[in-house]
Amino acid sequence: MNAEADGAPGGVTAGELLEAAADLVAAGSDAGVRMRLLGGIAVYHLTSSSREPPLKRRYHDFDIVVPRKSGAAAGRVFEALGYRADSHFNALHGAHRMIFRSSRGFVVDVLVGTFQMCHRLELGHDLPEAGLTIHPADLLLTKLQIIEIEEKDLQDSAALLSDLAVSHQDLGISPERFIRPLAGDWGFFHTVERNLPRVAEYGRTHLDRSRAEAVAGSATALEQAMSDAPKSVKWKMRARVGEKVTWYELPEEVG
Repeated sequence: MNAEADGAPGGVTAGELLEAAADLVAAGSDAGVRMRLLGGIAVYHLTSSSREPPLKRRYHDFDIVVPRKSGAAAGRVFEALGYRADSHFNALHGAHRMIFRSSRGFVVDVLVGTFQMCHRLELGHDLPEAGLTIHPADLLLTKLQIIEIEEKDLQDSAALLSDLAVSHQDLGISPERFIRPLAGDWGFFHTVERNLPRVAEYGRTHLDRSRAEAVAGSATALEQAMSDAPKSVKWKMRARVGEKVTWYELPEEVG
């Protein structure tokens, strides 16, 4: 396998990134710090579709989330495994986010409690007790909350919707968990309702019929769950305003 085809610059493959993430999760467990993987490498771990064209893509790094107030302990785990902290960035933002660099050149982005891009998603308070990744429903939400959704996010979302059932099972995409942050936040809800059809369309134009139908069927099930969920008063009031007022934030790039 060509390392450059599926891995990070410098020849680190997706499999090696996943192995490094697993080592960190295990070391965190030994130190009493619950760490879970998110981002593209989490999708790579959970789905076979992401490992083959047309959903196969390159990965340059990986992301880890830890519970709120666990950042300092997590930092010690990284340093013990030879990762170098971005001291300046971490001093400024360490309460919410930290960056560490491996000796092999790839970067690990550590989120402390919260995923924040176009919308805010609380993750650290109930991370799964076992496994490498965050809950699949949360993982999908991290992809669908991007207002200017990119092809890599469409690929990852399609892989999740193709390979994982919308179900109450541990390995499925829980509809209750999926709608929980959306039923009280119209802006988050609206971004997701705009993006789910885009993922279904991506499936129709890029996947074989069977997998495209699986993506479309799962997207429809989640759309129905969103429609059926009781909405908060705050949600209903914001819905009346609609797109007249900007409903999302644009994330800042980190240099």
